[in-house]
Amino acid sequence: MIGIEKVYIDTNIFITAMEGEETTRELLPSLFLVDSFRAPVFVTSELTFSELVVKPYKDQNDQLIDQYQRLILSSDWLKVVPVEMPILHYAAVLRAQYPSLKLPDAIHVSTAIGLSCSHFLTNDLGIRGEYTLIHTRYGVVKHARPLQIIRPDSETLKRVIESLSA
Repeated sequence: MIGIEKVYIDTNIFITAMEGEETTRELLPSLFLVDSFRAPVFVTSELTFSELVVKPYKDQNDQLIDQYQRLILSSDWLKVVPVEMPILHYAAVLRAQYPSLKLPDAIHVSTAIGLSCSHFLTNDLGIRGEYTLIHTRYGVVKHARPLQIIRPDSETLKRVIESLSA
């Protein structure tokens, strides 16, 4: 796994980091902190926060809501971007190109592409393969670099940590 420049973190990765299996839960903080001395290489959408706190709100777990809020909104290693109109336009284009992609996932993928992420870290098996955004409107063609999907298994996380530490 080479060429990791910027990694989009999907909602389920934060859930795994806070509530998941012990092995993965231990590796994710190491991943997040591996490159803390330069500009953040990890990004996510504000949509992530909304998705993260649904279950804690349902369970009335204020402590977990606060933990997620601190994690998403106060982490120096993470850039959080708002969902704006261009992201929504490109999410619609992605849905047109990849009909099996659900709208929230298309918003996440669109955000990652818009931020020039090289990789997308997710446990969501509905997000698979490589995504390229190709859009033609008014005679203008927009191409985005391919976005490579990576999974948070132990071996992959170790390779990502190694790549970012180099």
